Amino acid sequence: MNARTTFLAILSIAALTAHAIGAEPEPALAADRVGFPTNYRTKYKVLRLVDRSKEGKVVTVYGNEIAASVVSTNQLPYPNDSVIVMETTLLTKGADGKPVPDGKGGWTRGAVSGMHVMRRAKGFGEAYGKNRSGDWEFAEYKPDGSYITPPAKSAACAQCHIKAGAEKDFVYQARLGAPAK
Repeated sequence: MNARTTFLAILSIAALTAHAIGAEPEPALAADRVGFPTNYRTKYKVLRLVDRSKEGKVVTVYGNEIAASVVSTNQLPYPNDSVIVMETTLLTKGADGKPVPDGKGGWTRGAVSGMHVMRRAKGFGEAYGKNRSGDWEFAEYKPDGSYITPPAKSAACAQCHIKAGAEKDFVYQARLGAPAK
Protein backbone atom coordinates (compact mmCIF):
# COMPACT_ATOMS: atom_id res chain seq x y z
CA MET A 1 0.00 0.00 0.00
CA ASN A 2 1.54 3.35 -1.01
CA ALA A 3 1.21 6.62 0.93
CA ARG A 4 -1.66 7.91 -1.24
CA THR A 5 -3.63 4.68 -0.86
CA THR A 6 -3.03 4.74 2.90
CA PHE A 7 -4.16 8.39 3.06
CA LEU A 8 -7.32 7.65 1.08
CA ALA A 9 -8.06 4.61 3.27
CA ILE A 10 -7.74 6.76 6.40
CA LEU A 11 -10.06 9.39 4.91
CA SER A 12 -12.61 6.70 4.05
CA ILE A 13 -12.47 5.20 7.53
CA ALA A 14 -12.87 8.65 9.08
CA ALA A 15 -15.87 9.39 6.87
CA LEU A 16 -17.50 6.03 7.68
CA THR A 17 -16.87 6.52 11.39
CA ALA A 18 -18.34 10.01 11.33
CA HIS A 19 -21.38 8.70 9.47
CA ALA A 20 -21.83 5.83 11.92
CA ILE A 21 -21.86 8.14 14.95
CA GLY A 22 -24.23 10.60 13.27
CA ALA A 23 -21.68 13.37 12.71
CA GLU A 24 -22.41 16.03 10.15
CA PRO A 25 -20.73 15.41 6.79
CA GLU A 26 -17.97 17.83 5.80
CA PRO A 27 -19.21 20.82 3.79
CA ALA A 28 -18.70 20.20 0.09
CA LEU A 29 -18.81 21.89 -3.28
CA ALA A 30 -21.81 21.28 -5.48
CA ALA A 31 -20.02 21.84 -8.80
CA ASP A 32 -16.53 21.83 -10.29
CA ARG A 33 -15.43 25.45 -10.59
CA VAL A 34 -11.76 24.47 -10.62
CA GLY A 35 -11.70 22.86 -14.07
CA PHE A 36 -9.41 20.32 -15.67
CA PRO A 37 -6.17 22.13 -16.64
CA THR A 38 -5.99 21.45 -20.38
CA ASN A 39 -2.49 21.95 -21.85
CA TYR A 40 -1.05 23.09 -18.51
CA ARG A 41 2.40 21.75 -19.45
CA THR A 42 2.67 24.17 -22.36
CA LYS A 43 0.52 27.06 -21.11
CA TYR A 44 1.68 27.26 -17.47
CA LYS A 45 5.07 27.98 -15.94
CA VAL A 46 6.98 25.52 -13.79
CA LEU A 47 7.03 26.94 -10.26
CA ARG A 48 9.06 24.16 -8.64
CA LEU A 49 10.15 20.53 -8.92
CA VAL A 50 10.16 18.07 -6.06
CA ASP A 51 12.33 14.96 -6.34
CA ARG A 52 10.50 12.09 -4.70
CA SER A 53 12.56 9.41 -6.42
CA LYS A 54 12.61 7.32 -3.23
CA GLU A 55 8.83 7.07 -3.70
CA GLY A 56 9.22 6.46 -7.46
CA LYS A 57 7.85 9.82 -8.57
CA VAL A 58 8.57 13.45 -9.36
CA VAL A 59 6.20 16.26 -8.49
CA THR A 60 6.11 19.34 -10.73
CA VAL A 61 4.17 22.40 -9.62
CA TYR A 62 2.85 24.59 -12.43
CA GLY A 63 1.12 27.96 -12.26
CA ASN A 64 -0.86 29.87 -14.82
CA GLU A 65 0.49 33.31 -15.80
CA ILE A 66 -1.43 34.99 -12.96
CA ALA A 67 -0.17 32.61 -10.26
CA ALA A 68 3.38 32.69 -11.67
CA SER A 69 3.42 36.49 -11.36
CA VAL A 70 3.63 36.13 -7.57
CA VAL A 71 7.32 35.81 -6.66
CA SER A 72 7.53 37.20 -3.11
CA THR A 73 5.45 36.97 0.03
CA ASN A 74 4.58 40.67 -0.03
CA GLN A 75 2.57 40.03 -3.22
CA LEU A 76 0.18 37.70 -1.39
CA PRO A 77 -2.63 36.87 -1.53
CA TYR A 78 -2.50 35.36 -4.98
CA PRO A 79 -4.61 37.30 -7.49
CA ASN A 80 -8.05 35.97 -8.37
CA ASP A 81 -8.01 33.55 -11.31
CA SER A 82 -4.71 32.02 -10.12
CA VAL A 83 -4.47 28.30 -10.91
CA ILE A 84 -1.83 26.00 -9.42
CA VAL A 85 -1.38 22.43 -10.65
CA MET A 86 0.66 19.86 -8.73
CA GLU A 87 1.43 17.09 -11.22
CA THR A 88 2.65 13.74 -9.93
CA THR A 89 4.62 11.72 -12.48
CA LEU A 90 5.80 8.16 -12.02
CA LEU A 91 9.47 7.54 -12.77
CA THR A 92 10.62 5.13 -15.44
CA LYS A 93 12.50 2.27 -13.79
CA GLY A 94 15.24 0.14 -15.27
CA ALA A 95 15.58 -3.65 -15.13
CA ASP A 96 17.21 -3.25 -11.72
CA GLY A 97 14.07 -1.51 -10.41
CA LYS A 98 15.87 1.81 -9.92
CA PRO A 99 14.83 5.13 -11.54
CA VAL A 100 16.47 5.78 -14.92
CA PRO A 101 18.55 9.01 -15.07
CA ASP A 102 17.55 11.45 -17.83
CA GLY A 103 21.14 12.61 -18.53
CA LYS A 104 20.34 16.13 -17.27
CA GLY A 105 20.68 15.50 -13.54
CA GLY A 106 17.10 14.33 -13.15
CA TRP A 107 15.04 11.23 -13.81
CA THR A 108 13.24 9.85 -16.84
CA ARG A 109 9.57 10.44 -16.25
CA GLY A 110 6.85 8.00 -17.13
CA ALA A 111 3.11 8.37 -16.83
CA VAL A 112 1.32 11.17 -15.03
CA SER A 113 -0.58 9.63 -12.13
CA GLY A 114 -2.57 12.68 -11.10
CA MET A 115 -3.04 16.43 -11.03
CA HIS A 116 -3.98 18.21 -7.83
CA VAL A 117 -5.47 21.53 -8.89
CA MET A 118 -6.41 24.64 -6.94
CA ARG A 119 -8.11 27.74 -8.33
CA ARG A 120 -8.58 31.07 -6.58
CA ALA A 121 -11.51 33.39 -7.28
CA LYS A 122 -13.67 35.85 -5.40
CA GLY A 123 -16.10 33.97 -3.17
CA PHE A 124 -14.50 30.59 -3.81
CA GLY A 125 -14.16 28.27 -0.85
CA GLU A 126 -17.30 29.42 0.99
CA ALA A 127 -18.93 26.00 0.59
CA TYR A 128 -16.14 24.42 2.67
CA GLY A 129 -17.48 26.13 5.80
CA LYS A 130 -15.08 25.59 8.72
CA ASN A 131 -12.58 24.03 6.28
CA ARG A 132 -12.37 27.14 4.14
CA SER A 133 -8.80 27.93 3.14
CA GLY A 134 -9.15 31.38 1.70
CA ASP A 135 -10.69 31.89 -1.71
CA TRP A 136 -9.41 28.57 -3.10
CA GLU A 137 -11.30 25.55 -4.40
CA PHE A 138 -9.77 22.17 -5.14
CA ALA A 139 -10.14 19.06 -7.30
CA GLU A 140 -7.87 16.18 -8.26
CA TYR A 141 -7.89 14.74 -11.76
CA LYS A 142 -6.56 11.75 -13.64
CA PRO A 143 -4.79 12.51 -16.94
CA ASP A 144 -7.98 11.62 -18.86
CA GLY A 145 -9.90 14.37 -17.03
CA SER A 146 -11.86 12.07 -14.73
CA TYR A 147 -11.71 12.70 -11.01
CA ILE A 148 -9.44 11.33 -8.34
CA THR A 149 -11.13 13.66 -5.86
CA PRO A 150 -14.34 15.27 -7.15
CA PRO A 151 -15.51 18.65 -5.86
CA ALA A 152 -18.07 17.00 -3.56
CA LYS A 153 -15.21 15.29 -1.70
CA SER A 154 -12.65 18.12 -1.85
CA ALA A 155 -13.23 19.36 1.72
CA ALA A 156 -10.25 17.18 2.70
CA CYS A 157 -8.06 19.24 0.34
CA ALA A 158 -9.31 22.51 1.84
CA GLN A 159 -8.83 21.17 5.35
CA CYS A 160 -5.24 20.20 4.59
CA HIS A 161 -4.44 23.58 3.00
CA ILE A 162 -5.55 25.35 6.18
CA LYS A 163 -2.28 23.99 7.64
CA ALA A 164 -0.27 25.98 5.05
CA GLY A 165 -1.58 29.10 6.77
CA ALA A 166 -3.21 32.36 5.82
CA GLU A 167 0.20 34.09 5.73
CA LYS A 168 1.06 31.90 2.70
CA ASP A 169 -2.46 32.26 1.26
CA PHE A 170 -2.95 28.56 2.05
CA VAL A 171 -0.38 27.46 -0.56
CA TYR A 172 2.37 25.02 0.44
CA GLN A 173 6.00 25.70 -0.41
CA ALA A 174 5.53 28.02 -3.31
CA ARG A 175 8.65 29.44 -4.94
CA LEU A 176 8.19 32.69 -3.03
CA GLY A 177 11.22 34.56 -1.80
CA ALA A 178 11.40 36.91 1.15
CA PRO A 179 9.31 40.08 1.06
CA ALA A 180 10.83 42.79 -1.12
CA LYS A 181 12.15 45.82 0.78
